[in-house]
Formats: sequence, structure tokens, C-alpha cells
Amino acid sequence: MYKNKASASSSAAQADDSKNGHAIAKSKVEEYRQAFALFDANKDGFITIDELEKAMKRFGKRISRLELSLIMHHADNDQNGVLTFDEFANILDGRQEMPKFTYSQLREQFDMFDRDHDGFIEKDEMMQCVAELALTASFPLPVVEQLFREADVDGDGKISFEEFVLAVN
Repeated sequence: MYKNKASASSSAAQADDSKNGHAIAKSKVEEYRQAFALFDANKDGFITIDELEKAMKRFGKRISRLELSLIMHHADNDQNGVLTFDEFANILDGRQEMPKFTYSQLREQFDMFDRDHDGFIEKDEMMQCVAELALTASFPLPVVEQLFREADVDGDGKISFEEFVLAVN
């Protein structure tokens, strides 16, 4: 299921950041390993999106599935669908930046989905964009429907710009 589980191995003394060659301070490694163990529920050496979600809930953080997907996408350097200790440690160490979008970027993205320019994204508009961008393999109908439900905070069947901002950022 996962492409490369061999990447999970790392030195007990340090975790490498393959992007810039820096190592996490030895004093932090054990602290990060303990945190990793709290997230890695099945103790297989990897954190899945489901484990990430459950751990965040345990710590009182309610994060949408879309936000979790974004975290996984940006932190999972080898894109194998799980976080290794090194990838997790890079988040904790502040070396893995999570993207934040500017207002104009968010407005542009929102407007791309809001086909009828009524100030809301309806499910049909979202589905049409996913199809036109050839993303149906990555975002099949059930996934799009789930993402839509999570973004539609007030449950009115449409996503306002404010809801979109919350879901994306």
C-alpha cells in the first residue's frame, strides 16, 4: 500500500532534513520520538492521515479532513501516503512550512470554483472543476462529497468564501 517504508529508518541521535541538510538538535530528537509515538497508534513506524486525525482530536484540535490532507500532502516529502519520523520531526522543528495563501490567491481559487458567480460554491460547481482539471482519479466522487460536507460548516448546501478560507487555510 505504501511506496517506500524503508525511509522510516533514522538515527536515534538525529533526524535528517533532506531538503537542506540540517539535522534536528539531539536534545529534541527524544522529545519528537515521544510525540511521534503518541500519533503512531498502531506502532508501525508511520503516521497515517487517520492516526493524525485521531491524535489531533485527543489533543483537542478539530481539524477538517481537507486540512489534514493538506498537512499530509506538504509534509509527506516522498508522497508515500504516510509520515515517517523524519517528516514528522521536520514539522515539529518548524522546518516544514505549511502553506498559507494570500487573500488574492484565495479569492482567485474561490472564483474558479464559483462558476455562476453567486458568491457560493455549490457541489455541482466543485464536481465540474474537479472533472475539468482531470482530478477525478485523486478526488473521486465520495472524496469530493466528503470534502464538500466538511467545508460546508453551516450545512446550507453551499460553501461561502469564509468557509472556503477556513477549509483551505
